[in-house]
Amino acid sequence: MIVLNERPPSRPAHLVFDSISSLFTAFEALRTGEGQVIHSPCGHKILLFDHHFFHLAGISRPPERQLSMPGERAEILTTVSGFGRYELAHGGSRARNLGSTFLCMKMPDEVWVDNPVSVTAKWVYLKQFESKPYPYAVVLVGERPAENGIKVPFSGFECNANSLRKWRQGIRVYSRQVQPPVGGCT
Repeated sequence: MIVLNERPPSRPAHLVFDSISSLFTAFEALRTGEGQVIHSPCGHKILLFDHHFFHLAGISRPPERQLSMPGERAEILTTVSGFGRYELAHGGSRARNLGSTFLCMKMPDEVWVDNPVSVTAKWVYLKQFESKPYPYAVVLVGERPAENGIKVPFSGFECNANSLRKWRQGIRVYSRQVQPPVGGCT
């Protein structure tokens, strides 16, 4: 077991949902509860938009390759029974663990930059929970240069110690155990 936190908190309760509409409503409650901006202790301001629902909850609608919230919102909100044309990736684990994903961004145990495994994200946020068999949360955060470098979440998921090793590569720029560098994460 890799220890990121000597006293890891309990994992937030799994989200309970029975439709794409109820899942989106739960996501929006988490997102707006944060004021749509998460202020990470490493100095990042992570902006949360409604379309991050697709990535963070693992939502797809085959054969579409990319979904946009303006085009999907009405269908999502009116699908109050089941998931209609939408599918949950990874057996729904990303959707059930959205609370862990948000807590990982808000209160990470570690943040790493320039991870060689991540092709698109710049930072890897990690958090340890008192839970088995997947005690860790991983959130990939990147920036959008075309939009003044705003920081946004790309993906979030749970993992075990074997998988955690690959996410703890690059340069550790924040540790809950150690004061962040002057100026925050880079």
